[in-house]
Amino acid sequence: MSEHSEEIGGSGYSLEDLSAYLDRGRTPRIPAIERNAECQAILASMERMGRLSREIVEEQAAEPLAESWYDSIMREVMREFRAGRDIPLSRADDGTEIVVTEGALYELIRTVGDGVEGLLVGRVRLNQPEAGSALEVRVTVSVRFGRAMTVAVEEMRTGIRAAIEHHGDLKVGRVDVTVGDVHMDEGEVE
Repeated sequence: MSEHSEEIGGSGYSLEDLSAYLDRGRTPRIPAIERNAECQAILASMERMGRLSREIVEEQAAEPLAESWYDSIMREVMREFRAGRDIPLSRADDGTEIVVTEGALYELIRTVGDGVEGLLVGRVRLNQPEAGSALEVRVTVSVRFGRAMTVAVEEMRTGIRAAIEHHGDLKVGRVDVTVGDVHMDEGEVE
């Protein structure tokens, strides 16, 4: 790992190391990466970004993508997938506290978005005004041209609430899903 690179999730590997690992097809297997939840979340995001980048390149083959586009997306991914603050789930009688990191919740929300037809997740924001209060979620998405936005947004909103309450055992308050863009599917003509 480069001495100037930031280590991901205590794994001993940087973002650059994870990118190279993914480029090699995740071979040879590196247990420290494969067992680290934060590394796994970043690898999943990189794979998702790779698919999205290839789709955009195919759609707009005549227009070269600015390098800054990819850099800005990767900065957002890194910001989101740092473990972030711990959000308390429960406290046992002996004082032991069970927590979930913001990074884990970001990945959970992105996974929900992957399951909604014609929807791509952009920015995700979480807010819990005070410990024990309801979690507020704000998500910006892109909806495929021709897909009913209200239906896609409601599927996303319902999916986020269900996933967090089921997997995170948290109380979910407001869930705002904003359509910030419309995209074309691969092979469609604008």
